[in-house]
This record gives sequence, C-alpha cells and structure tokens, in this order.
Amino acid sequence: MRGELSTTGAALVPWLDRAEVLQGTVGQLRKDLNVPELEVPAPGEGAFEALRAQVLPVIQERHRQGPHALGVVLYRVDLPEAHARRSMAAGGLSELAGQLVLRALQKVLTRMRYAALSAGE
Repeated sequence: MRGELSTTGAALVPWLDRAEVLQGTVGQLRKDLNVPELEVPAPGEGAFEALRAQVLPVIQERHRQGPHALGVVLYRVDLPEAHARRSMAAGGLSELAGQLVLRALQKVLTRMRYAALSAGE
C-alpha cells in the first residue's frame, strides 16, 4: 500500500479500483448502515458513484425517520455531526451519502495499512 492515507475524496476514490478494497468498503457500509443487501459494484471509475447511489436511498429513509435515525447512522459510520452539517449544506443528502462512502473507504484503508504494518514487524 502507498505511504500516507489522505482524508480527501480525490485521493481516496482511486482505491476503489482494487477489488479487495471495494469489497471491504461495501462490507463496512453493510455493517455501518445495517443494510446487508448493498451490492458490490464493478471496480473502477464508476464504483464511487455506484456506491453513493446505493447509499443515498438509505440515507433518505433515515432522514425521513427523523434526526435520531440519521444520528445513529452518523455515529455508526463515525462521521462527526459538524462534518455532516457541512456536507448537507454543500450538497444535501447526496453529498452526505458520498461522505459516508468515503468514511467507510477510509476505515478499510486504515485497517489494511495497519495489518500490513503489523505483518512487517
């Protein structure tokens, strides 16, 4: 794996070209969102948007259910409330769905990085 992990979407999204990273990200989203039916899209350029498109209706439903339901999702994904508010202000629920995908991807990459570091000890 490459050296440092970035927190920006532009730097993270290319990792979805790798099947194992994509599979891990979908697994993380399934767990965090409690939606086992999320499908693994084809790796590559469209993977991020395909995941966002699957996450968006879940977030829309939680938003309709009220602030508590959406707050539970943010807590499970580990997305700070202030970050979620900025995302909503910037692009609504679609932007928030993208941020949730990025956070799941970041979790997967962090686990992979530390697993590689532990294996090298």
